[in-house]
Amino acid sequence: MIRKSGIRNEFEVHNERFLYLSLGNTWVERLHTGTLWAEGPVYFADGDYLLWSDIPNNRMLRWAGGHVSIYRDFANYSNGNTRDHQGRLITCEHGGRRLTRTEPDGAIPFWSISLKGRS
Repeated sequence: MIRKSGIRNEFEVHNERFLYLSLGNTWVERLHTGTLWAEGPVYFADGDYLLWSDIPNNRMLRWAGGHVSIYRDFANYSNGNTRDHQGRLITCEHGGRRLTRTEPDGAIPFWSISLKGRS
């Protein structure tokens, strides 16, 4: 294991093959602690915030303005997030075995695609 200093933090490199992915003027910054398994980060540049899934705690978190808050509680164990061409949040929900689309007002329309019964 190698310790490499970034501009803001120090982080550990467990496999040297990935060192080429870090640039000398970049850094790794810890935004939050308290998640056991975080996944699916998606950045909303238009709102200057980051969303990600906290799978074991069944919630989605939001980082904005230097603070973390709960974006969605009981998130059906969401484990992947992206945005569509209109900028809406698309989420893969493990618990509901479906894809959902979240509108800008937070509504999740009924169109959500269910994957139940498929392997």
